[in-house]
Amino acid sequence: MPYTTNDGHRLWYEVRGSGEPLTLIGGFALLHDQFELCLPHLHRLGYATIDWNYRGSGRSDWTLVRPYCLEDWVEDMRASLDAAGIAKTNIWATSTSSVIGTRFAAKYPERVKTLVTYPWYKADRYWQDLFDAVEGICRMFGPRALSRIFAGSVLPKALQYTPAQIEYEQWSGAKYEANLNLTTLKSTLAALLAIDLTGDVRNLKCPTVLLLGNDSALNAMESKKAASFDVLTSDFLRLKPDAKVAVVPGAGSTYCMITKPEETAKILHDALQATHR
Repeated sequence: MPYTTNDGHRLWYEVRGSGEPLTLIGGFALLHDQFELCLPHLHRLGYATIDWNYRGSGRSDWTLVRPYCLEDWVEDMRASLDAAGIAKTNIWATSTSSVIGTRFAAKYPERVKTLVTYPWYKADRYWQDLFDAVEGICRMFGPRALSRIFAGSVLPKALQYTPAQIEYEQWSGAKYEANLNLTTLKSTLAALLAIDLTGDVRNLKCPTVLLLGNDSALNAMESKKAASFDVLTSDFLRLKPDAKVAVVPGAGSTYCMITKPEETAKILHDALQATHR
């Protein structure tokens, strides 16, 4: 298992497949596992995938010597790409880690071919409440309990209360338990709440694609409209009107690669091909 170091932290990364480089960045709980079901399809389509974990998460060091911040995670990504020998890459970032991909693309435009991202770029009161709930659930019931909450909000509505949802809960619960550390979780969530990339989104130089599913319970919850498809995409497009929107019909928002992995890989491939022409 390959590792590199940055700022005294040991960082895990892995390159699989061959072809066009595609760096993957999953959300704070699933991390690299968010793309697990999609990987065979990406490799078949001709991509070399680069997985990695930033400090405080997953297979990288859970050392906490100072509060985490987005800039440190961006530098962890740079160090991982350097160690993997990747000079320029496409990025696919989703969920809460979309800000890492966006900030990396803004800071190192010469290293990014195309940014494919979930359209979250700043925290507001909704995200404060969400992260407070995440920390409380993990502290009281353990990381596995998060799988039930997330399954009920980001999976397609048709999967709710079905055997498929239960299967997902069991799969993701094990991933959360392996990837999350209760000591470092609070600092991770605090770092995400300190983010506003409005300026970075406006100034992105690379082609940008917003990729997400259009079917999740979030779209129907008035209290969660800050994370709904329409609000997220329209807010992002106001800042970067030339960004393209790639929709995975009938798939969960940030979990499109889980609920419809083959379709998502094909839609991503087509979007990347269009930007590379």
